[in-house]
Amino acid sequence: MSWKELETESTEDLITCIGWNKDPEMLEHAQKAFQAFCFRFQQDIAKKCRIICKNRGYGKDIGDDLAQKVFEKFWKYPKFNFEKSRAKTFDDGVKLYLYRFASNLLNDFYNAQHDPNPNPYTGEEDLVYEMPDLGSIQTTPEKLKVLQEKAELIRKALDRLGPKHKIIYLTYQQHAQKGFNLPAHLLEKLRTALGLTQVTIRSYKKEAFDKIKEYLDIYGSK
Repeated sequence: MSWKELETESTEDLITCIGWNKDPEMLEHAQKAFQAFCFRFQQDIAKKCRIICKNRGYGKDIGDDLAQKVFEKFWKYPKFNFEKSRAKTFDDGVKLYLYRFASNLLNDFYNAQHDPNPNPYTGEEDLVYEMPDLGSIQTTPEKLKVLQEKAELIRKALDRLGPKHKIIYLTYQQHAQKGFNLPAHLLEKLRTALGLTQVTIRSYKKEAFDKIKEYLDIYGSK
């Protein structure tokens, strides 16, 4: 089926189909419906995005990028409640809904441009399962020996706790940034991969850091 065969479907039906995008068996149909949905609204959304970007001092290219991000976000969250929109028609309500997406995304972009402490996370962060290879570090033999001894103590401390503690510790150790919580997508990966609640993850994290501090305090000075 080509997406063009869905051109005459109602917007409500297209959104229903797009909502099947989490079902592997229905993914292709959802993608076709999404293409038809984008074709239906892309000119209107692109025009709106260019206008609001111009009002904030940005050019046409930023407006076009914003329009693309609006549709990308709708693909992730294909939900729309016509009754809450107060629009005269379903399609008008969808447009207003997408306009809000555009406004919020533009605000995020503007804030990121003017934030003296921008969010350091890119969205590509992943879980860390093993300790880094220290052999590739460019340093003096003396410093490398100190790092290797410390790494061995950390490894022994984590072995006393278990694999879930290890993953939590290594993930936080690599990705944690002062003044920021770990990004939501990374916390979700931890919960899913380890089968733990966020409360338990915080508990395991404390246990891991406490145990490692204990090992370093006792054995690190020797």
